[in-house]
Parts: sequence; structure tokens; C-alpha cells
Amino acid sequence: MKPAVLVTGATGFVGAELVRQLCARGHEVDVLARRSSDRSVLAGSPVRWHEGDLDSTAALDAAVKALVARGGPTWVVHSAAVISYATRDRELQRRVNVEGTRHVLDACRAHGVTRVLHVSSVVAVGHARDASELLDEDAPYNNAALRCDYADTKRAAEELALEAARELDVVVVNPGAIFGTSPRAPNTIKFLDKLAHGPHIPFTPPGSLSVVGVRDVALGCILALERGRRARRYLLCESAWTSLESFQLAARLLGVRAPSRSAPRWLWSALERGARAVDLVAPPKLLTPTAVRMLGAHFRFDSARARRELGWEPHPFEEVLETTIAALRERREI
Repeated sequence: MKPAVLVTGATGFVGAELVRQLCARGHEVDVLARRSSDRSVLAGSPVRWHEGDLDSTAALDAAVKALVARGGPTWVVHSAAVISYATRDRELQRRVNVEGTRHVLDACRAHGVTRVLHVSSVVAVGHARDASELLDEDAPYNNAALRCDYADTKRAAEELALEAARELDVVVVNPGAIFGTSPRAPNTIKFLDKLAHGPHIPFTPPGSLSVVGVRDVALGCILALERGRRARRYLLCESAWTSLESFQLAARLLGVRAPSRSAPRWLWSALERGARAVDLVAPPKLLTPTAVRMLGAHFRFDSARARRELGWEPHPFEEVLETTIAALRERREI
């Protein structure tokens, strides 16, 4: 008997793909969604809807209770989170990312859920010293120096999840920068659109990112549920690229002029100071001071543990990017 699954964040970029894959594998899937969530992203998927959010402990408790009451093994996947680099969202991220995770874990404890998967992020792990280093799951957390509320709240949420592993069977996954198509444009698709149609970008951020396809992240989540070791975290990253390398690859696949160099550190530091000054007067939506700092850091990771212990084999990033661009062009989104 396949476990019944409750997914938070099921209408999000990763969550929706995960729900589709779980349904295709024959799992009964319940989802917790706010009244305002766009349910059309799961049109045609045979899911049970529970209305509520992570602030509503009563709704969350009722959803978990209903899942367990059907009998048999049960999984809860907690993938809901607020992703923001805006200063104004500090309290919102603490409430959703940290306290919301606490509420999920409390409900799972109360009703005896068989296994919990906490979907974290590579930003909860740390950042490398330079472009020659790769970090693994045991790297000491050093992102507090970046003063990023998203990273700090995801780290705090993950610590709650791993602490709960003393009572619950909890496993954690940490995806990198995720690429793929979605009914709503994630930041990675916005990046492709700006590169395809915006003014020429003369230089790129001086940092690095670890990348992965959304379908591979969803599969990694399922494999972690099936095979992951209790209280263990798994990095889900296909490969690590400097920003310059990733921009140049995307530009080649898009057929546009590519940036030729990375911004020097002194220029990037000046850009951050300028962003801080602007943030005090008219906070920007995208190029916030925190976003500038994060784009200057090296998020480089080694997914050997996930490949070895879970049997996870992600598609090469160039293939993912090429497929994503083709699909977006077919839908006339870039």
C-alpha cells in the first residue's frame, strides 16, 4: 500500500510538479492551500483540497488528522515557504518559514505521521569561499554574514525539522537554483526573459549558483521519502556554475549576445551600497541590497550523497535549460 501524502506549498513551482509525480506513481495526495491560491496549476490532478495556511493551526491539524484517519502509512511534505529578498518581508518570512514549519511538525507529532519531508534550500547550508570550492551537507553555516532573512529563516526552519527527528522520521532536501517551466514565472524564468529581450548585460554578478531542473527536484523529494535516512539532509544540485558561465550558456541557447566578464568585486560592493541607499527611500522589488549580496556569493555544492544514497540521477543542466527555453518559446513566454 502506497503512503497517502499531504503536501504544503502544492501550488508552488516545486510543489505542483511534486504533486503531479506523486499522483502518477499512484499515491493518494492531499494538499493544503490558501483560499487565494491558484488551483488551476493542479487541474486534472486527483487531489483532495484542504483550505488553510501555515498560520492556521486548526486547519493544518485537521488536514493532517484527515490524512492519518484513512489508515495506512502517511507522508507529509512541507514545501511551503516565502522566498523574498526584500527587507520589508523579514517578519513575514519568520512567521511563515519558521513558525509555519513548527506548526507542521506539531501536527505531525500529534497524529503520528509516518514520515516527514522538509523541503529546505541550499541557502540553509552555506556558501563557498570561492569558485574552486564545493560544499557538502556537513558544511558549517556561514550565511549569517550575508544578512539574508530568507537564508536565516530557512536555516532556522531546517534546524526545527532536524531537531524533531528525535520524535518523528524526518528527512530534509536542499535544492539549488531551480529551472523549468511553470504556469507562474519563477525567478529563473524571469532571468531568461530579461536575457532574451532586455538590454545587453555587459557583466554578470561575481558569484556562483548550483542548478537543477524542477522535475529532478520533485523526483529527488520522492526518492528521499522512499530511501532517505532519518535526520539526514540531501543536496539536490546537478552542477555548479559561476554566474558568468550560466549567463553565457543561456545566451548561447537563446541566440543572443552574451556578457563577456564578471563584475569586479569593488564594483559589486559599490552596487550594494547604492542598493542600500535606494532601499531606505524606495525599496526596489528585485535588486534589493540582500539580493545583491546573495548574487555575489558562491553557492557551490556537491550532490554526491543524494546520488549515492538515493540513486538520484538528475538531467544535465544544459539539457534542462534547452528544454525549458524550447517550451517557453512554444508558449510564447520568452
